[in-house]
Amino acid sequence: MGDGADPVPDTADVMFVLRRRTATAHTRLESVLQLTGHDLSVSRYRDVLMRMHGFYDLLEPRLDAMLGVPGSPVPDWPSRRKTPLLRRDLAVLGVAEATLAALPRPKVPAVPDVAAAMGVLYVFEGATLGGRFIVEQVASTEVPAAATAFFGSYGDEVGRRWSQLRHALRVWSGADEARVAACADTAEALFGALEVEFSR
Repeated sequence: MGDGADPVPDTADVMFVLRRRTATAHTRLESVLQLTGHDLSVSRYRDVLMRMHGFYDLLEPRLDAMLGVPGSPVPDWPSRRKTPLLRRDLAVLGVAEATLAALPRPKVPAVPDVAAAMGVLYVFEGATLGGRFIVEQVASTEVPAAATAFFGSYGDEVGRRWSQLRHALRVWSGADEARVAACADTAEALFGALEVEFSR
């Protein structure tokens, strides 16, 4: 998730707790995704995006309900939605909307409150941060460059937008350990759900 070096780790700091709680699951997920080899096939890449779409299509409307409101801790949330980019990439890869609609839905964590929404957003935006490296890897494969809108979202702004999210998480959580724990619970649960989906 590449958050950079913080001066002094603090068990009440939301970024420290999120990194610590999700580190192992994050590593396992990267392993099962299998997106970084030069032998990456178009069919494997397409399958990953189709499965990712299931998560984003289910969870982003729930983030809308929690974060797309006045006083949101992430005011720019609407510009962070990725479902349209996934659909664009999948269209390039020949996947019809009807095919996406017919796919089995993955099991996802509940998003009953802002803490859960912030945990989901941490995972999603972390994927965006790491996506720039996947775009570089894909350049040496047969995957068309036009199908990298999802992993390449934000372009040169990815670092700045990740920093903005870190700041928003810290301002929202403050030193409230209950908020931090609830946020981390959902982030950890989402990593687990992704790992289960991509291990099938």
